[in-house]
Amino acid sequence: MPVVKAERIAFVLAGGGARGAYEAGALSILMPALERLGQRPSMFVGTSVGALNAAYLAASQHLSVAEATGGLLECWRAIGRTDVLFPLHRQLPLLAVRYLGEILSAPGVRFASLLDPKPFERNVDRWIDLSSMHSNVTDGRVSVLAIVATAARTGHTVGFVEGLPETSLHRSHVIDYIPAQITHAHLRASAALPVLFPPVRVDAPDEARGWYVDGGTRLNTPIKPALDLGADRVVVVGTDAVTNTSHEPGRHEGQQPDLVDGALHLLEGALVDPLAEDIVVLGNVNLFYSDPAVAMAAARYRHARGKPPYRQVPYIFVAPDHRGAMGELALQTFHTRVKGRLDLRSLARRVLHQVLGGDSPAHGELLSYLLFDHEFLEELIAQGRNDARRRLEQATDSGHPWQIGPLPELTLNAPDNRER
Repeated sequence: MPVVKAERIAFVLAGGGARGAYEAGALSILMPALERLGQRPSMFVGTSVGALNAAYLAASQHLSVAEATGGLLECWRAIGRTDVLFPLHRQLPLLAVRYLGEILSAPGVRFASLLDPKPFERNVDRWIDLSSMHSNVTDGRVSVLAIVATAARTGHTVGFVEGLPETSLHRSHVIDYIPAQITHAHLRASAALPVLFPPVRVDAPDEARGWYVDGGTRLNTPIKPALDLGADRVVVVGTDAVTNTSHEPGRHEGQQPDLVDGALHLLEGALVDPLAEDIVVLGNVNLFYSDPAVAMAAARYRHARGKPPYRQVPYIFVAPDHRGAMGELALQTFHTRVKGRLDLRSLARRVLHQVLGGDSPAHGELLSYLLFDHEFLEELIAQGRNDARRRLEQATDSGHPWQIGPLPELTLNAPDNRER
């Protein structure tokens, strides 16, 4: 067996609903490839569905890589629509009653969300083995598990961290790092997408007690927490492409955008664009660090500001090769699975499809977050595996998969003054 290096390698896993299957596919290629290099991750940092994948891997670190990744794939392949949400045709009447009760101020009636995630809540308890997870942290197989959520009252990003003492936690103006023993409540909170799902109450630790929603609303791909918590290398799996495309200034004619078009722009602004900037910043700082004279001056400057010096952090980044790839898959799968069916469940799914805007590429993107369909999840797993292989085949000049500078598909002119 290869000798495991002492470096702390972090897996950084983004949010994205059903797109978490893509992450599982990518991880099933990345982890064996790293093991062949004598490298195995010990840090797992995740947001939303990425938090679930991170927790699953943390709970599987006592197993072989093949068993850990195989179990994660098996978990995703076993997911059915009713494992995450009650069937839509069962929710609509109750949804109408709650909405009416909220309007009439009926006592005890709250319109907290559009969808009822009780099946998801029950299955999180079944999917994630907390006992194994805590044992792996105690035994040192997992050095850090960090779950990112958003405080519902303040909108502040909170990282619940298991594996590091409070005295070792980085202090940040952007993220509150809270030492905690991760529970199913933390995981459900990290994945509670506002409006669609209700907030989740977290009762421990006491200083962070309160209501939380999806961590992806503020920090969908938690690269910064991984760096703050001491990662020497990071493997980042994104659920959408980050390639920059140039646009000529001028008119923007076309059909009048609808509500779903606006929602998609907000979603991409929160989930995709910050990731592209973070990857560029990471690469630029790595290049900056490579000049010893400049690095020493930067270290003195950072020290004067009470911040740790910049470090060169090699990274691997895996994501689809073009924007809209998962939306295309979602639309294709939807029509294949639903076309021609007249049963009540298919009718409800068609209603959902129309609510999400029909057949345009933009609307397919939104559908891809909620389509927990076996065929679609299998396609996402395959795409994740293919994209991971593609990235690994693009070896750097040194012959290994680790990247230092910015990715070729991203420009170098992104702002680099964000806190890191």
